[in-house]
Amino acid sequence: MESSRKWLKGDTHLHTINSDGELTPEQLIQALQKKGLDWAIITDHNYPAADSPRMENDLLLIQGEEVTGRGGHFNVWGIKMPVKAPYKLTLFEDFLSLIDIAKEAGGVVSVNHPFCKNHGWHFPIDDVDFDCAEIWNAPMHFDDLTNIKWWHNRLLEGKRIAAVGGSDYHKDFVITDLLAMPTTFVYAKSNTQQDILDALKCGHSFITQGPEKTRLYITCGEAFPGCEVEWAPGMEVNVKAERIKRGHRLIVYNNNLILADIKAKKFGTLETKVAVEEKGFVRAQVIYEFKPLSRPIYRAVLKKVMPKDLGNPILPFVYCFTNPIFFS
Repeated sequence: MESSRKWLKGDTHLHTINSDGELTPEQLIQALQKKGLDWAIITDHNYPAADSPRMENDLLLIQGEEVTGRGGHFNVWGIKMPVKAPYKLTLFEDFLSLIDIAKEAGGVVSVNHPFCKNHGWHFPIDDVDFDCAEIWNAPMHFDDLTNIKWWHNRLLEGKRIAAVGGSDYHKDFVITDLLAMPTTFVYAKSNTQQDILDALKCGHSFITQGPEKTRLYITCGEAFPGCEVEWAPGMEVNVKAERIKRGHRLIVYNNNLILADIKAKKFGTLETKVAVEEKGFVRAQVIYEFKPLSRPIYRAVLKKVMPKDLGNPILPFVYCFTNPIFFS
């Protein structure tokens, strides 16, 4: 791994009272600093980004805006949109035009919660020129599993889409603490706007439950997530899960092949080395299942916040996952 790079943790999707959040920007920044994040992107709905990125003590604030219409939402990072809201967002072509405007101005564009039942992407998605896809939005739930399945299938088709996570934070509910859930860790050259966005676009990242939760690293020699390696027989990847919880499972995929499926016997570090069987990609994830006593509690939460999912069987959820290393 490149010695000049370092892992930096942040949140790509946040809201304040400037759209539909409950915290002022100042209050949100203080909360992010308490979380120990290195960087964050405030993405209020159709609200202009700051004129430039800035540091708040050790926290980098990257420019951001969530372009929002009935047909879908997408984040624009790294610029102030050249055109101002209210936007015309009626037809698919309207969305495509704004995406082109953002990218031509140097912005990074990420589709948000594409298969959300309430606020998903309602147009063709596979051929839109997004830089990233937010496949983990808010605490892990059924729609995120759909997002992950879609992303995995696109990877199988040979499409290289950088996955990101964002808490989509608006407020907490009673005893919850939803800020930076999930957290995106990027392997960046420095904590600057350009280097963080470059790492996000290239998929030099993993996404996990929170800033202090499981950390998942995958390498092949000097290569790390988002890198391309020339495949050769006998080539191996090393996967290390730090802070993995007892009972959680570490799974390593080579395309649709499962190279490893290991259940953690205790809290701590779990490491494995496996051979890459075929060209394509290798990625890793940690999954968990609700314990029997937790299932009624989860169903009560679903009834309150996501009643459309009440009839779904409670499947294993993802606790942490990496972007792939590609093998050609």
